[in-house]
Amino acid sequence: MNTSQKTTNSWYQKQVIDFEANRYGAMTLMMTLQSCWGSVAAMFGLLLLESYVVLGIAAVVTLSSNAVFIAQSPAKWCLNTFFVSIGVNALLLLLTFII
Repeated sequence: MNTSQKTTNSWYQKQVIDFEANRYGAMTLMMTLQSCWGSVAAMFGLLLLESYVVLGIAAVVTLSSNAVFIAQSPAKWCLNTFFVSIGVNALLLLLTFII
């Protein structure tokens, strides 16, 4: 790999490469982080809004990401579902506190 290819790698490509190099350690940390984050979003949605919809969305997104990790899908799928899970749960938390 020459220097022009090294500098043109995007942040996302670097994440994919790092994930592949440390797949099992990264999977463990990412599953733990997004599961905790999803449970916080679900808890506050149920506690503050008394909304089973927020609980359901948080659970489905979080468990979908866990399923992709457990199935050992390609790195891009794992990273995409992880980032979607973190983003959706952050949005649910933000909406819970705004409403």
